[in-house]
Amino acid sequence: MRVKTESKRQAIVAAAAAVFIERGFEAASMAEIASRAGGSKATLYSYFPSKEELFLMVMRYLAEERMQQAFARLVPSDDLAGALQAFGENLLLNVLSPELAALRGIVLGEGRRSGVGRLFYDNGPGRGWQMVADFLAGEMAAGRLRQARPWTAAMHLIGLLEAEYQEQMIVGITALPPVEQIRASVADAVRVFLAGYAAAA
Repeated sequence: MRVKTESKRQAIVAAAAAVFIERGFEAASMAEIASRAGGSKATLYSYFPSKEELFLMVMRYLAEERMQQAFARLVPSDDLAGALQAFGENLLLNVLSPELAALRGIVLGEGRRSGVGRLFYDNGPGRGWQMVADFLAGEMAAGRLRQARPWTAAMHLIGLLEAEYQEQMIVGITALPPVEQIRASVADAVRVFLAGYAAAA
């Protein structure tokens, strides 16, 4: 009986990430993933019973740890602008990276046909944006932001942060902008957000 190992699991996920990025979700085959991982389809299916489950693990492999670094910047403090600035810079550096841009491209291109869009949203942005909304709700309760719907405020914040780069993300431009440009665009976004949501002095 073959023994499952974490190293083998990681090798499969890394191979799958490469195949999904190169071929997209629908065109990627479990046979090719197994071959690149140096094993058989039987071994692959013993780790991941379906291509959807494997894609979900690839999303976590490529995005979860990076995005957690961004959300970790959302710490309640009197320097709300500073926290939003740190969050925004980290967020954009990650979502504009070539790997996450490729992942987003797969979802945009195939989400409606394959159901991978719902899988991506429920296990990625949907969870992440709720964390942002929860943070903003805490800032409203603390009196640093005016009372409003936290989810709507979170969507406004994310929209402002990504505004300058939406077209790049849609058409698949993967060149990461200079850090100085990202820092400046985040500062502008935070300024506009606080102009609309900061509590009255």
